[in-house]
Amino acid sequence: MTSRDYARLTPCAAFALAAGILIGRASAGWLVFLPLLLCACAALWLMKWPHRMVAVMAVVLAVGGLAGYAAYHPALPEEGEYLVSGVVTEEFRLREDGQVRSFLRDVTLNGKPLYSGAYWTFYLREDETLPEGLKPGRRVTMTAEAYHPGGADNPGGFDFREYLLQRGATIGVYGCGDLQTAFSWHPVGVAAGIRQALNERLVHVMGEEAGSYAATMLLGSRDLIPQEDRDAFAHLGIAHILSVSGFHVGVLTGMLGWLLRKMQVSRRARFAVSVVVLAVYCLLTGLNPPVIRAALLLLLFEFGALKHRQRSSIHLLCVSFMAQLVVSPVQLTSVSFQLTYGAMLGLTVVTPWLQSLWEPRHPKPWRALCAALGAQAGILLPELYWFQKVPLLGIALNVVVLTLTTGVMFLCWITLFLLPVPQLAEAVGWLTARLLDGMLWGVRTMDAWPGVSLWTCRANLVTAAAWALLLLALSWWWLGKRRWLGMAAGVLLLAASVFPWPNTGSRYVQLSVGEADAAVLQDEGFTMAIDTGEDGEALSSYLLQRRLPLDALVLTHLHIDHAGGIAALMENDIPITACYLPWGALEADVDETVLDALLRLSESGTELIEMGRGNSILLPNGRLEVLWPEMGKVRPGQEANESSLALYVEIYGSSMLLTGDLDGVYEMYAACPADVLKVAHHGSSGSTSQQFLQAVEPQLLLLSCGKDSRSAAMAERKGNIPMADTNADGCVTLDFNVNGFTVETMR
Repeated sequence: MTSRDYARLTPCAAFALAAGILIGRASAGWLVFLPLLLCACAALWLMKWPHRMVAVMAVVLAVGGLAGYAAYHPALPEEGEYLVSGVVTEEFRLREDGQVRSFLRDVTLNGKPLYSGAYWTFYLREDETLPEGLKPGRRVTMTAEAYHPGGADNPGGFDFREYLLQRGATIGVYGCGDLQTAFSWHPVGVAAGIRQALNERLVHVMGEEAGSYAATMLLGSRDLIPQEDRDAFAHLGIAHILSVSGFHVGVLTGMLGWLLRKMQVSRRARFAVSVVVLAVYCLLTGLNPPVIRAALLLLLFEFGALKHRQRSSIHLLCVSFMAQLVVSPVQLTSVSFQLTYGAMLGLTVVTPWLQSLWEPRHPKPWRALCAALGAQAGILLPELYWFQKVPLLGIALNVVVLTLTTGVMFLCWITLFLLPVPQLAEAVGWLTARLLDGMLWGVRTMDAWPGVSLWTCRANLVTAAAWALLLLALSWWWLGKRRWLGMAAGVLLLAASVFPWPNTGSRYVQLSVGEADAAVLQDEGFTMAIDTGEDGEALSSYLLQRRLPLDALVLTHLHIDHAGGIAALMENDIPITACYLPWGALEADVDETVLDALLRLSESGTELIEMGRGNSILLPNGRLEVLWPEMGKVRPGQEANESSLALYVEIYGSSMLLTGDLDGVYEMYAACPADVLKVAHHGSSGSTSQQFLQAVEPQLLLLSCGKDSRSAAMAERKGNIPMADTNADGCVTLDFNVNGFTVETMR
């Protein structure tokens, strides 16, 4: 095998391993990989080069498939009540509703080891505090319910199950009955206790805000920073500053290397010290995967230099990539993994060519700009997939902010090391806090600027192909005059793949939002949302991923479970042309936060329109007609449910009756035959009577609820009518055409 063959082998093997893991993730069973693995092994034994390379790729693909299936489909214990024991390995996070969250390792259920971590939640009553002695690093024993975490309920939604797998947990446990705590020598637990103590000391010497940022950037402590600040950093394309990763590990090793060189320590000894320090740092940050992969990559590079071997950055990158995936295949689908290796890929293949454009010298500002451009090119695909935004200021900000952050982090480390000397720590901490205050002021100010990011559709396979072509054209591998042609083709194809092309179909999407309501109606180029859910996250995510502005937002009534997401739509800058409300909605008994959000929506330029029986909206292939409320039938100031909008929608001759939370007292006023009936008030026993069902005669029922009891009660009342239930089925999608409609559920 020649050196040229080896040069091709490592990147191809990395690609085959990733492809195999993705196949295993989507596979129904690992047995499908055994024939491929056996055939590949036989071919590897019999064939000679170059055919052997094909066999090697087949083996790697099959191994990746087996590893991916095992990692994404672990064996789980039965759900139910257990005596749970485990070591608390993360800080406790308290939500406004009283929920407390953390993670457990070294878990046992009724004395049997789980061989994975667990996600632990319980609730505190109002004015109640954490039980005495409960803190990170302690072993807890309690009675709790074990449950299997669910996957995504909506298209492109948050996958809770995969999130826990990426954090090393396979199950969730809820409750803390008969809680007992004890000291534990578990290394990750001990590190968690030390991390919390350091966090508290940093906050003490630097102040609440600056100390929280220092703890986040140095130790990877989660949830110490307000979500609005995290959103601001992400909006500007510099979110990586708040997540301990390669940049932070690089600053630490740079400081360590400079100190050891000043002490005239030999290269071999420097490598040994780096191994120990990075191992301790990985443990101190809770075995955070981004820290582990950054440390692994740096140590591989240093090991090659120590052995005087040729250091090919692309090969080291691929080796680190494969090593990380062999240990934890589920990291492949995490956003931090993709951003890390995307940035490193850009720095490896794009930055050298950019730097070569300014020969023979490379001024430092030019090198910094080339590094920022290369990294930005590398993370373009994951940014388009996960965030659907291109931060237009990201490149310039990365050059400036990373330089400033390097100095700030240096001072943060000095403050941390000086904690045993309080006077010196407070002096350096005060200076660091002032620099952090200035950086935060700049980020918050720029986040308010208009046009700092470009909203796009979610990336797809065409986007991935265009991105690969663009990276190849920007790399030092592509020689000749056709480079610029490749760059132009990549840019055009990438732009076309994320451009919001006009919709040509007609569909109704009932999102799964628990005991709430949110839906999207699309008819060719017209997009309407019907209710927002309580927090608006699912609706905002659905619209953002498809770059869908709203021609109309219809709020059936102003209860928070139907209209609480207005604020989220505005925060995500989703344009809303008009907002429709039922007659008298603003005078009904509704939540004040919803009224405040409506006022801000109106001030932003959205027209508020009240409607009732007799009003209609014309659709490209049908119409929407309001059946309720009817003028004079409902008294002013009544309960909002009683005047909830009832909507009759007809598309291509198929009809839907959407009843919001219409009360059973008034539902017969809106009764009319329809093919699909959206069950009123989440299946409440006070609505959707047998008389109403007989009057509508639906072919399909849609139920939006979040409780098993509601699902079961409605299943008993509906008789033989088919029902799609968001509680059991996840998101429900109805596609309309001239021949009728089809139904698809998420699960």
